[in-house]
Amino acid sequence: MKRLIILIVLLFAGVSSFSQQLASIDNRLRARFSDEYLLYMQQNLPEDLEYFTWFLDNSYIIKDVGFSGMDRFPKLRYFDAETKQIGAEVTDLDEATFNIMEYAIDADGNETKAYVIGNTGKALVLLSNKDLTEKYNKYRRMHYENE
Repeated sequence: MKRLIILIVLLFAGVSSFSQQLASIDNRLRARFSDEYLLYMQQNLPEDLEYFTWFLDNSYIIKDVGFSGMDRFPKLRYFDAETKQIGAEVTDLDEATFNIMEYAIDADGNETKAYVIGNTGKALVLLSNKDLTEKYNKYRRMHYENE
């Protein structure tokens, strides 16, 4: 009986620790990564986790671009993290709750890329690798100089 109680306490402590570690990770990353992988990054690849957290708010611009010439840009589509499949076209989005991890984007490019957002006259513009690198390095310099 005593062993069972100890086992239950240890199990509860492990689950509690797991939950606390996950609580410190931005929930928006769960749209793309499993909890297990996020914990792995937190423990083994903290720089990658820091970058993805920064990427959530700093990798794109949503611009009003009008309607002319929109047909030459790809349509923004959802991404299903479970099936790893590209989903339906995005018809509209709420900029206040926008989570870039929910969408099928190609962020590995040397050029800025744009995706049309339905028939809204808006586009999601992804920064180029060069711009992302410069912006992230500036963030890191400012962040770590202030510590």
